[in-house]
Amino acid sequence: MIPLKEHHPDPDFETLISATRPRLHAFLVSLIGSASAADDLTQETCLVLWEKREEYDPAGDFRAWAFRIGFFQAKNYRRKVAKQQARELPGDDLFDQIAQESTGRHGNSDLDERRQSSLLYCLKKLTEPHRELLLSRYQDGTSLESLSSSEQINRNAMAQKLFRIKRSLLQCIEKQLSSHLPS
Repeated sequence: MIPLKEHHPDPDFETLISATRPRLHAFLVSLIGSASAADDLTQETCLVLWEKREEYDPAGDFRAWAFRIGFFQAKNYRRKVAKQQARELPGDDLFDQIAQESTGRHGNSDLDERRQSSLLYCLKKLTEPHRELLLSRYQDGTSLESLSSSEQINRNAMAQKLFRIKRSLLQCIEKQLSSHLPS
């Protein structure tokens, strides 16, 4: 019979989780688009990290490992929401690409934080209808057809409207990032 390992508190591992938690939360917000859902996902991810602590290689990059687990938690969350709402998941390729890019940038944590805060700032600057339209399309996955029907405009006009909103959001983010460049 193989004796079970006793699990005692691991202060070093707890420190790694605590240090990574704010960036993990920001990463999950960027994937899900909802701070409250990201709060729950961050907590769940931290629990999974703790449960899998024996699998972590201390020579490896803890943040990358944590983000990867967070990515799968977010992906499962998206599937659960889509199933509850009985619809397909839009943009899984885009979701994967965003996650890959976010988990791949380990040396630019300050830049990541500036990008995240710029995105949140610029989203708040959008008018409420424009923000709701973007969230409906890209967070909730509402089809162009449904959006154009609810706005009583044709599909092409809706696509153009979304393009213009995204362009103004990008310009705002770029302006925010350039205003925070070191002199």
